[in-house]
Amino acid sequence: MFGHSKSKPRYRSDKELARRVHDIVPERVNTALQDQPSSDCSDSCLCHDVTRKRVAKLVKGFSDGSTDRTNAVYVLECQWKTVSQKVVREELRLQNNVSWIDEAQSNKRLLYVGVSTAVPSRLWKHALGRGDGANFTQMFPPTRLLSIQWFNRESDAYRAEELTAEILREETHDGVYVSQPG
Repeated sequence: MFGHSKSKPRYRSDKELARRVHDIVPERVNTALQDQPSSDCSDSCLCHDVTRKRVAKLVKGFSDGSTDRTNAVYVLECQWKTVSQKVVREELRLQNNVSWIDEAQSNKRLLYVGVSTAVPSRLWKHALGRGDGANFTQMFPPTRLLSIQWFNRESDAYRAEELTAEILREETHDGVYVSQPG
């Protein structure tokens, strides 16, 4: 029976998808960036005592209660530190220098935008920093989760990841570096 199956809603345009991202993410992220974490980490940190259960609890705080939305775009704040090109090449087993290291280190705050269908597991891998996360989070470990936005379609989530990074680059103040692997 063709034409009778329920398909997941799709955004009619990039403009509509960008508006959805813009309406939620910059405010969430900027508010979180203004709330400087104290020197001793809160229960919401991703840098100490990271367990799957604790990460799942953090993710649940950003859940909208919908069970059909499994594709998520997330924003992490990452730890700023000095890392040399030599260390980066050795740690990541790269042949050449990477420009994003110098660009990131020239800013005071670091954000990472990612996408996943298994968010708690993916964030846990980023937080462990054992090579299962992204290159960026291996060099600059995540310290806290700032935002998650859920989507019905994988294609919408991947496009929203790009749009989230673009919008955050425009909407956050100077001194914030936004990394997005796509």
